[in-house]
Amino acid sequence: MLAGAVALTGLGVGMGLGLWRQSPKTLAEPAGWVFDLQLQKAGQARGELLSLAEFRGKPLVVNFWATWCPPCIEEMPELSSFYDKYHPKGVQLLGIAVDSPSNVREFLEERRFSYPLVVAGANGSELASRLGSRIDAFPYTVLVAPNGQVTQQKMGRIYEEELTKWVEDYI
Repeated sequence: MLAGAVALTGLGVGMGLGLWRQSPKTLAEPAGWVFDLQLQKAGQARGELLSLAEFRGKPLVVNFWATWCPPCIEEMPELSSFYDKYHPKGVQLLGIAVDSPSNVREFLEERRFSYPLVVAGANGSELASRLGSRIDAFPYTVLVAPNGQVTQQKMGRIYEEELTKWVEDYI
């Protein structure tokens, strides 16, 4: 009986450590560098760029996604709904595709979303890492406060209710 309890405790500690290692980094690193980026607008054949400087000074939700990621695709309609409600109140939302421009262009031929989408390609994984992601998995979402600090982050599918709680102090 005691051996079983010890084994279960060890299993719980091991699982906890594994989840901790895969969870996002602390929120301490400043992310003001995000506003210096220029990324290719999604769906554009000629590579028109979006300057993230236009988001400076506003709360910015950044969502990393890929066309081959089912939870990413599942959350996109909710992200559009969130954007439609909170963009008029000054909250920004940006989807960064960690995918090829051609895959994203093809994906968007059949779908429309109200929030801006850009393509970062393989560099998107590095950007997500700089914003706190500890594993190369998607979706990954962060909230960058107007002062450039990451104040919220989540690995995995996000829901509109969660995003609403994230931004309630900014509206």
